[in-house]
Amino acid sequence: MKLLYSILFTFAFTNAIAQSGDGIHFSHGSWEEIKEMAKEQNKAIFIDCYTAWCGPCKMLSKNVFPQAKVGQLFNTHFINYKVDMEKGEGPELKKKFNVKAFPTLVWVDKDGNELHKSVGAPKAEDLIKTAQLVIDGKGLADLQRKYEAQKDDYASMLQYIEALANAYEKEKIQSVLLRYFENVDGEDLLNEKNYSLIKNYLGDIYSTAFVWFDKHQEAFKSSYSAEEVEKKLYQSYLSYGHSLVKKNKVDYDGFKKYCKTLKKRKVPESKKVIAYIEESICRTEKNWDAYINKVNDNIEKEYHDAANSFLYYNWAKAIDNDKKAESKHYLQAAQWMEKAFEVSQWPLANNIVYLDEKLKILMKAKVDSSETKKLEDRISQLKAKVKN
Repeated sequence: MKLLYSILFTFAFTNAIAQSGDGIHFSHGSWEEIKEMAKEQNKAIFIDCYTAWCGPCKMLSKNVFPQAKVGQLFNTHFINYKVDMEKGEGPELKKKFNVKAFPTLVWVDKDGNELHKSVGAPKAEDLIKTAQLVIDGKGLADLQRKYEAQKDDYASMLQYIEALANAYEKEKIQSVLLRYFENVDGEDLLNEKNYSLIKNYLGDIYSTAFVWFDKHQEAFKSSYSAEEVEKKLYQSYLSYGHSLVKKNKVDYDGFKKYCKTLKKRKVPESKKVIAYIEESICRTEKNWDAYINKVNDNIEKEYHDAANSFLYYNWAKAIDNDKKAESKHYLQAAQWMEKAFEVSQWPLANNIVYLDEKLKILMKAKVDSSETKKLEDRISQLKAKVKN
């Protein structure tokens, strides 16, 4: 039986190679089969965590993975595996490896234990460097072991934090920083290395270090850039608010406490920050009547950049992506898509896509055919103009 498995896995691997060129050869099968293949060949596993809609994922597959120098390294040292995080075993693996953005590249040992993780679409040279770290046993897992062994070593901690940031592991960064700042008193936070940690990584607005940073912001402004300090405070409060709004759940108790905190600390532009979070809440709950009212109210209050085409596009797509939205909601989405076309600073050839999207939305709204015909003619004329 063991021999049969070996033959089957070898065949699967050979078949995968036969389907590729000089680049990375991706193996196919279930997750359990991939792990068995890794054990048979005594290799680690490289996982490309992607989605069908992810642009940078497509760029990696088209421009980076097919390169011979990339394939030479990866085919020699890893069993390579591509997984759509929204299909089949994807959602389970997404949860297992805490994948929150795309593309996420994960390296694991033959038993499925994580060795390293990075987020984003690197160039070929950078991808090779990262893979070499894993091969040399210097990945994220190794940095974590070093940090755990000597938690008071600043250099080890900083190296670990930087790797966590590259892996989009925000929560782990906050726990590391909380422990570190327990041993840092008041004025010491002002020194350059501690300010650098606060500026670049600290995002827990309730941590002792952040509270001290906020209360003594004038001292930091005197020592560093006032604009930089203000930006850090604003972005931290905004990001923390958004963290309370998950994909399918809103932390209302946390949001209530958050609003009180912003008021108590007299955070500048707190009304605008809270308005953004409320907008996000309506969007998450697919309460489109409230969402439309909130977005338009925020536009009227000039909380949003009226010339930002991507904002209008994203507001429209939020509704467009919900098959259960009503006709009146689609009509508002169509208006926002038209606005995206009007304010965009990109060349006409790029902007026509907004009108294509508007046409699809109007069809969902089931408007009169004469209206869609009028838009179709307009799009055709613009495309002809671009062609000429």
